[in-house]
Amino acid sequence: MIQFHGELELDKTKEILKRHGLDEGGYIQKYVDNEVLKRSSKYIPFRTGALMNMGILGTVIGSGEVAWLGVKPRYLYYGKVMVGTPPKTVTNKDLTYYGGPQRGAFWFERMKASEGQEIVKGAQELADRGGKYGG
Repeated sequence: MIQFHGELELDKTKEILKRHGLDEGGYIQKYVDNEVLKRSSKYIPFRTGALMNMGILGTVIGSGEVAWLGVKPRYLYYGKVMVGTPPKTVTNKDLTYYGGPQRGAFWFERMKASEGQEIVKGAQELADRGGKYGG
């Protein structure tokens, strides 16, 4: 019978993940966060640009969370008319958006369905190149 004793040193895992941009807040996460904001912009209701700016201000690139600040984005995201004095009540009537139907409610879900695989593909290509942009 042969005996074997060995150790597998995994304390370098964080270093390996970081080297490939897969660490928390790494360049792959930054790429994904940036792409979500950029690609969502054509689905977001747009009149003055304020809603788009709320996404930029509400997001820390690399955090893995893209957020639109304030109450108005939530109201616009779900796309239902609200009436009355605060607290307002939600009706069953849909909002009408400028630039619809592409711009409108559930912009993240619609962007993800339409362009999510392109974001994943771009992240994979970036990881394969070791975080170097370009061809």
